[in-house]
Amino acid sequence: MYTQAYLTEQIRRLGVKETDLLTAHTSLKSVGQVCVERGKTAAETLISALCDRVKNGLLFIPAHTFSNIRQTPIFDVKNTMPCIGGVPCAAVEMANRAYERGDKTCVRSMHVSHSVVAFGKGAQEYVADDIRAESPVPMFGCYGKLLTLGGKILFIGTNLSNNTFIHAIDEYVQPEGMSAPYEITAIDYEGKKTVRIARNCQGPSAKYVGYQPYLEEAGALSFGKIGDADAMLCDAKKCFEVVIKMRGKIMGY
Repeated sequence: MYTQAYLTEQIRRLGVKETDLLTAHTSLKSVGQVCVERGKTAAETLISALCDRVKNGLLFIPAHTFSNIRQTPIFDVKNTMPCIGGVPCAAVEMANRAYERGDKTCVRSMHVSHSVVAFGKGAQEYVADDIRAESPVPMFGCYGKLLTLGGKILFIGTNLSNNTFIHAIDEYVQPEGMSAPYEITAIDYEGKKTVRIARNCQGPSAKYVGYQPYLEEAGALSFGKIGDADAMLCDAKKCFEVVIKMRGKIMGY
């Protein structure tokens, strides 16, 4: 079984620094058996291992609800669970508990379709701009800041088809490619309701794996293991440069 300390060490070996801005796309099942410590779930233990490694930086976990809000046009920051797996759901529960105890170092953003849960001293400030987003992944939002602040993207048992940062690049290059806007009711931590705008991402993300050889050539990727899972760390700035250059070839436009 993998302890939290061992997972943190594997993350370090992959090239993650204590001061990094990091996001992680995760498949908990692929990690294998995680040693549950101090009453945490396996998902919470993995999140804690990530937080431990960037203890002087900031971590954010995707908590997307794009599927949920198409079925029910409501985004409740406390109660609308992510549609993308167990680790994101655990992150939301951690943010809810943090809110109840007044802990400002863990918070979910108010993006109605592509929210994140941020962990770290600057968590609230980092997610603040998401509340004004009217598109899935604007460059002023949490994913766009990976470029401007020199962040990194970690894939644990997942691949580039899960790379939401590339959606941000697509939106930056071709904003007209998004779906028509539709209205969503957003409910914040205090229960206040507002009407917000949502749109769907453009482009088939399955094609994003085609960028991998070009990212490797550019030195944008490093590889390792997190538990049993194959893991890959991507430099956001280099990823942006490669995607801008190769987008037409990979995506076909």
